[in-house]
Amino acid sequence: MSKDVMIRIKGVYTVENDQTTAELFTKGKMYKKNNHTYLTYEETETTGYEGCTTTLKIEDQGRVTMMRRGSTSSHLVLQPGIRNIGRYTVYGSPMEIGVFAENLEWKLTDDSASLHMAYTLDMNSVLMSENELFIDVSQVEDSHPHS
Repeated sequence: MSKDVMIRIKGVYTVENDQTTAELFTKGKMYKKNNHTYLTYEETETTGYEGCTTTLKIEDQGRVTMMRRGSTSSHLVLQPGIRNIGRYTVYGSPMEIGVFAENLEWKLTDDSASLHMAYTLDMNSVLMSENELFIDVSQVEDSHPHS
C-alpha cells in the first residue's frame, strides 16, 4: 500500500568550481514492494525535469536505484565504492555515464525516510559533476483539523 508523503530534496551540484544548490518540495508516494522501499514523485520546472516522474528504489543490499521517466530518462545505480554505468537519454539520444557513489546513508520508518547520497557522474571517465542529495520524507498530515 502506498502512502502520500511530502518530499524535500536539497541537491548540491558541483561542476568544475561552480556549485549550484537547488531545493524541491513536492508530494509523492512511498511504498514497500519485495522488501525494497520506493519513493516516487513528479519533477517540476525547478529541477529542469518537468514532465518526468522520478522513482528511488532503496534496497536492503546498500544500493539505491534512481529511475527517471518522461521527456528525459535515466537509470542510475548507486552503490558505495562501486562505479556503475548508467543510462541517460536526452532528446532521444542515449548516453552512458559512470556513477560512483562515495556515500549512501538512509533511515527508514513506516511513515518517513531520510537519505543522503554523495556521488559523481562521469562520461568516458571524465568527471562531469559531483552531486550531493539530501532527501527528507514525511507522511502527509491529515488535512482535517481536530477541534
